This record gives sequence, structure tokens and C-alpha cells, in this order.
Amino acid sequence: MNRKARIVCYFSNWAIYRPGLGSYGISDIPVENQTSMLSTYHIQPPLDLDKNGFQLHEPAKANPNVNSMLAIGGWEKWKYSQMVQIPREGPRSSPASLFDGFDLDTGVSRGHRRGGTYSDKKPLGAQAGRRHTCGPSENNDDLTAHTYCTFRDFVKELRAAFDKEGKGWEISMAVPVAKFRLSEGYHVQELCYYVDAVHAMTYDLRGNWAGFADIHSPLYPRPFDQFAYETLNVNDGLKLWVDRGCPKDKLIVGVPFYGRTFTLGSKKSNGLRAPVKKWEGGGKPGPYTDAKGFLAYYEICSLVNDPNSGWTKKFDDKGMCPYAFKDDQWVGYEDEGSLRIKMEFIINNGYGGAMTWAIDMDDFQGTCGTVNPLIAILHDYMKDYVVPTPPPTTTTPKVTYWKPWNPSSTTPMAPTAAPTAVTAVEPAATATAPPPVATIAPPAQAGKPQPPSPIKDEIQAADVPLEVFPPGVANKINCMSTQQYFPHPDCSKYYWCVHGEPMLYTCMEGTHWDQAEKTCNWPEAVARSGC
Repeated sequence: MNRKARIVCYFSNWAIYRPGLGSYGISDIPVENQTSMLSTYHIQPPLDLDKNGFQLHEPAKANPNVNSMLAIGGWEKWKYSQMVQIPREGPRSSPASLFDGFDLDTGVSRGHRRGGTYSDKKPLGAQAGRRHTCGPSENNDDLTAHTYCTFRDFVKELRAAFDKEGKGWEISMAVPVAKFRLSEGYHVQELCYYVDAVHAMTYDLRGNWAGFADIHSPLYPRPFDQFAYETLNVNDGLKLWVDRGCPKDKLIVGVPFYGRTFTLGSKKSNGLRAPVKKWEGGGKPGPYTDAKGFLAYYEICSLVNDPNSGWTKKFDDKGMCPYAFKDDQWVGYEDEGSLRIKMEFIINNGYGGAMTWAIDMDDFQGTCGTVNPLIAILHDYMKDYVVPTPPPTTTTPKVTYWKPWNPSSTTPMAPTAAPTAVTAVEPAATATAPPPVATIAPPAQAGKPQPPSPIKDEIQAADVPLEVFPPGVANKINCMSTQQYFPHPDCSKYYWCVHGEPMLYTCMEGTHWDQAEKTCNWPEAVARSGC
């Protein structure tokens, strides 16, 4: 059955602490322009408890057309990789009377560099290299005996608990769109079956960490996008979720109400992919958000819309986003024009609606003219949009590497057979930056990539002639031992034992294999002679 589109608004519950005109309170929430309001991330005692911060959801609760969701997760205080490994631990209680469900913010809590681990996706016990059965315990007493094996299983149990209450509580989740992030810990088709909505974080796709100036929510690839950046855009990121089995009508497309800022390496080089002073940590902080590399829309519009400010505004006609610069400062962002393009994109492609991070960064004071101009665009396009039901999944989804799973993403799941014991192999983690050692800023470098997860080589170790190894090395690649990773004579390569066979992997360009850390790393951080 076709249904109305979702308009999802995240609210950062620390926005009330911003100074002056930046402080965002209850009266600033445009409830009439949204269908779901989410308070993020974790409960903050000074506001949410001591100061009755949950009152922010009372306007939404009073509106029958708006769901008020509690978003849990985030960077600092809620790590799913820790939670899902302990049976019966986590948000076990039902949502408070103010909320209509949970939003699981997996996009910033589950990556290796952000405190998550690969155990979000693999069975328990894999770290010790032992066999483990995923499923109920021996006494088989339904949910009370269920063992959390993965984030997927946590969501499955949460779904069962909510459905049992019969109150219509929803589950949504905020997710990344980078391919290597999905490979780290997402059973896409299974998760999309259990949740009501998937909030695609189609922003922060570029930033100061990339080493060059760029818009951070490009709609389509540009000719200069290379390597992983070729598909790191809104269109390809969403297609990745669809190709892996997530129905389009559950995918909610994220748009940012903020910009990513940079400090240019030279005032004369100010176009897309201009070199930046990466060590500066981004552009100068804004007067209200006070964070390097980041400006709220209401901080940006007051600069770029003023003809006397000295800022020059341009438009990326492939990525479909504006950017602006002045002297050595550069910002890529969304405005009313670019959001109209993205709303038309959502409708033309049959996605389930629009989401924003975050409602408190719209021009809610009307500093540049109309009050809340950005959320008004989302509402104007989505209010009459009827989301089409996608056809049933007809292709076989890619199964996880330890257990096949193949239900349709749009039809009820058939009963599954009793779980069987499987053996999991721990994948390599993403690279980490070395500790700072230089006291003088290095020269600006354009386009130096952040080391991502290792990329599999086209060949297997078994296909490589043994003569490439120094004497004695080949015999040490014993995948029956507890050791899972082995160095290669080439500093940029390594071996990972998968299903008892050594597989040859190659680190991303510019990084070396770090045997001590079991990851690809910056060369200066690798303690290995000859590299």
C-alpha cells in the first residue's frame, strides 16, 4: 500500500546551550513541518533529567501526525559493539510515555575508529577464534534465553518486544552510505526488514579529513572524484542499500542543515578540491556553534547572502550543491535551491521521504529572511508526496560470510531453521592516524585519503608463487593456528586467513600494513624495518 512520505527532523539536545541567537528551545520547534522528531543522542542528565529536557517532545506528542522518537547511540556513550555482546543488556525498557519508539544511531557509533567493532556483525566468541552457535540457549526459553550475537539480532529482539506491546512503537536507524562502512557491520536486508525506516546519512561524505575542500553532500559523482570517492555521493550511496536488499520506501534521504568548512592552503586556489591546511582542523569556528570545520546554515547564510561581506558564492553543477569562499576560508553546504533539487530526486526515485540533521541549525530566527526556510522546503515537497511501494525483491541478496540468509525484504519472513554452529574470522580494522609528532605544520597536501578499510586484492595467496617470500615465510602461513594475519614482504600488503585459506589483501594507496595493530596504517606509524 502506498503511504505518505516521512519528514524526519533530528534535534541535538545540546543546542539549548548555544549562546545568544543560537540557543534553540521548545518554542523554536516547527512541529507542523515534520512527521518525526528525534532527540539525539544520549540522555544528558543536566538537560534531559534535571531540566526536564524531554519536554521538547511534548509539542510533537500533542500532534497526532508527528512521531516523537528517542535517538540512542552516538559517538561517546553508547557503543552497540559492547551492548549487543551482553545478553539482556541495552535499552530493554519500553519507550517513555513521551516517545513513539527508538531511533538507533548506528552511523556514528559502530565504525572501528568510532568505538564500534566488527563484533557488531559477527557471532560472539569470534575474537577467541572459537566456534559459536548463534541463537537461543540450551533451555530454549524464547527471548529470555536469546543470546545477542550481532546488532542484527538485537534489532530483531527489540522488534519482537515492541510488537508484543501492541502500541505501534517504531524502530528506525541512522546509517552510513559508504561501502566500507556497510561491510564493517550491516546485515542490510535483515535490518531493513525489522525496522520501520532507514535514515541514510547522505552528508559528511567529505570533510577536512579528506585533505581537500569539497561539498559534503554531493548528489552525483563528479569527473574529479577518484577511488572510493567515485561512489561516495547521495545517489550511489542509496543505490548501495537498495542493491543489498533494502526496499526504497524505507530509505529516508538525509540532508544537512550545516556546512563543512576548510582553511585553504592558498587564497588563490579556491575551487572544488582545492588544497587545504588539514592540520588546522577545518575552517574557523562560527559564533554560535563554535566548532572548527563546521557552520550552521544560519551562520552561513548571513555571510554568503550579504553582497558586502566579501564572500564569493559558487555552485557545483554536478554535485548540485553551493559552496563559498573568502580569503582562506571555504564552506560547502546546502541552501534552498539545492534542497529543492534533492526533494525532486527523492520523489523521482521513489524513496520514502527526507530527513535532516539538524532542525536546530535551520535559520530559525529568520536572520536571513524567512523563518525556517530549509525545513519549509522539505515540507512543501513531501507533504503531498505519496511513496510508491517498491516491487518485491527478486534478486538473491549477498549473504554474510558466515551464514546465508535469503528472505524477501518486502514479504513476511518464513520460519528459519535451527541455528548452526559457525566459525567467524575477524576482519582487519580501519587505519588509525599516528600520534602527532610534528611541532611545525606540514605542507598542504591535496587529496591525501583517510586510510579506509583494507581492500581485497584480485588474487589469493595460494595463487602467488612461493618464491616471492623470503626463506621460511611461506611455511609460517598456517591458517589452522590462532594467528589470523601475516605480513607480506611488500609493506602495503598482508595476508588474512579466511575459512582456513590465506588471502592476499592490499592496503589503500599511501598506507602500510601494521602487524602490531592488525590494520593498515600511515607509514610513519608502522614500526617495521624496511617500510
